Amino acid sequence: MPYIDVHTHNHAEMEDQLRIVSLRLEETSVHTPSPTHGSVGIHPWDAGGRDLDQDRQALEQAVEASWCVAVGEIGLDRVHGPVLKQQRRVLDMQLDIAASAGLPVILHCVRAHADLMQLRKQRRDVNPWIIHGFTGHAELAGQLLDMDFHLSFGSALLEIGSKVRKALTRMPLDRLFFESDESEVDIRRLYREAADLLFREEEEIRGAVAANFDRCFGGHR
Repeated sequence: MPYIDVHTHNHAEMEDQLRIVSLRLEETSVHTPSPTHGSVGIHPWDAGGRDLDQDRQALEQAVEASWCVAVGEIGLDRVHGPVLKQQRRVLDMQLDIAASAGLPVILHCVRAHADLMQLRKQRRDVNPWIIHGFTGHAELAGQLLDMDFHLSFGSALLEIGSKVRKALTRMPLDRLFFESDESEVDIRRLYREAADLLFREEEEIRGAVAANFDRCFGGHR
């Protein structure tokens, strides 16, 4: 049973880990070799001035690759990137493709959780939506869980006194993921920290996250 790293930019293979490597759409035509497991998408920071028809065609082709298990990282960012209208245009296109392909989406979200919750309500997509790198408080986590999101926790979980540590204690195990993202953190350390915070055995956490992966990603282990 591997440690699942649901979102990383580290391409190295680890014997006891299953990593979902995040690729920008442009990388899929030049990246060699392809990851064993990967996600592909247009980051909201890159959403300005794009040819949406060309992007749609390229993404539809990319998600057919055997290594592609998710669409991402995609999303909304109210701090960086082009105006939100442009981000929404690109996001909607990618959500359509993910829903059609039955793939989960891995979401970048900065100060736009309300926007994503409203979008989730409007679209009623049944494929899993995963907020990556969640750093919010317990109340926000509860709101997202009520809207059927999954949450992925990263290196912020190791910061003593951080609000995200309290948020984790309110998490049902069947919505939980962990990630290294761009950090050097060992994913195994996040599992150990979560087990301590939740007063559970690490093996139970590993089993729950593995089950979440199989359910959300179609058993690609």
